[in-house]
Amino acid sequence: MMKAYATRLIDIIETKSEEMARRWAADVRKNHRTPSYHGLSEEKVIPQAVFFYTHFRQMFFTDNPFDTAKGFFARYAEERYRGKIPLHEAVYGLILMRRHLWLYAEFQTAYVTTVDLHQMAEGLNRTILMFDYAMYQITEKYQELISQDVDRKLGAIKTLRMEDPAGGKQGVFKAGLMGAFLLVACFLTYYYHAKLGVGVIFTHLFYVPIILASIWWRKKGVLVALFLGILIIASHALFLKGMPFTDDIIRAFMFVLTGYVVARLMDGLKKVEDMFRTLTT
Repeated sequence: MMKAYATRLIDIIETKSEEMARRWAADVRKNHRTPSYHGLSEEKVIPQAVFFYTHFRQMFFTDNPFDTAKGFFARYAEERYRGKIPLHEAVYGLILMRRHLWLYAEFQTAYVTTVDLHQMAEGLNRTILMFDYAMYQITEKYQELISQDVDRKLGAIKTLRMEDPAGGKQGVFKAGLMGAFLLVACFLTYYYHAKLGVGVIFTHLFYVPIILASIWWRKKGVLVALFLGILIIASHALFLKGMPFTDDIIRAFMFVLTGYVVARLMDGLKKVEDMFRTLTT
């Protein structure tokens, strides 16, 4: 009995899918809860509902509605995500699809007047369950896509950070590389100040270890900038006694400022990344 009544219901949905989709499109394109749809043409919006209504039979009668919903609504979610539709609007659009399904006048009349209340309740429960699964799958897919986008957009930064979850080889490598940078910086400072008696050009190279240190260790990395600033001032005092300190003081200040700014940026980036990780796990 249930299958016969459901088949009649689904026949109506499939027959009137285009009309229901147009009513849904008109609603979602003006509803104040779905502003991202307002600028879309009917040609882009209507097929979303048509796709759902024409596949209603397969989803309704499947033995495993959760997995079937996942297959259908993963596509729905990805298309909405790529179309820049926020998650809450994509979910509300689905709610409106359900509403237009039930409110469609011809469907209401045919269903309510041909089955008893018990059979109608079973059909309602099955449809509601299907939509519940759909909303779950859409939310899950959005989270997956957001996580993928975050990983891709942060790819270059993550490569520079050289993160090692176990705190092993990468940490040792970064410390060794930074030590090598600082040794080179000491040698260049001595060579240019003591041997050549000049204090320009070579200090621009110091920004490489300063920026890397701030990326790797954030606020602690500012100590590298502070060390290099003290280095050029101390070297100036020892080897360039007849030259004014002004330029090297400014350079030292810029070292520290650059390290601090990069460190703060990395702190902010880490917080945003952690927030997205929390939302997508």
